[in-house]
Amino acid sequence: MKKKPPYNQNAAIRGALRRAFARSPVVQEVMAESRREVPKYKKDGTRAKKNAVQRQCQTCGQWVGSTKLNVDHVNPVISVDDGFVDWNAFIDRLWCAKSNLHRICLVCHNIKTAAERIMRLRIKYNKELDIIKQSITVEIQSGINPLKSKQIKKELAKYIAKKKIIGLEEIVQRAQLLRDRIKL
Repeated sequence: MKKKPPYNQNAAIRGALRRAFARSPVVQEVMAESRREVPKYKKDGTRAKKNAVQRQCQTCGQWVGSTKLNVDHVNPVISVDDGFVDWNAFIDRLWCAKSNLHRICLVCHNIKTAAERIMRLRIKYNKELDIIKQSITVEIQSGINPLKSKQIKKELAKYIAKKKIIGLEEIVQRAQLLRDRIKL
C-alpha cells in the first residue's frame, strides 16, 4: 500500500489561493482576448451542434483547446531569486496587473516551470555548497583531515548524484572539485 504523505497546510493554502485567482476577472479577461471557434465533428463524421473553442498560446503561437491552456504569471509568484518570502508577498504577486499575465499552453508552461525550478535549485545548491566549502576550509586550517569527515563526503555525494538532472552540471562539477580538494 502506498504511504500517504503528511498533510501540508501551506500547500493547501497556496492551492486554495491559486484556485481563487484562476476565477478572477483579470484571468477571464486574459483568456477572452484570444478565442476562436472551429467546427467540431462527431466520431461518425457528422458535424456537432456546438463548435470547439480554441485559444492561442502567447509563447509558441499554437491554437489549442481551452483545457490545454493556462494563464501564467510572466514574473513568477514565488520569486526565483528569493523563494517564498511570506503570505503577503505571495498574495501581492498572485493578484497582479494584467500586464504580468499571459496565456500559455501546457507544453510551454511545463518548459517554463522546469526552467524556473532548475534556477531555484541552482541558487539553493550553490548556497549549500558554499557552506560545505567553508567547513572544509575551516577543517583544513585547523589541521583536521576533512577526508575523515564522513558527513562532508556524504553531503558531497548528494550533489554528485545529480548528474542526470539537465541544468545542474555546474553543481555536480563544483561538488566533484570539493571532493577532490579533500582527497589531497
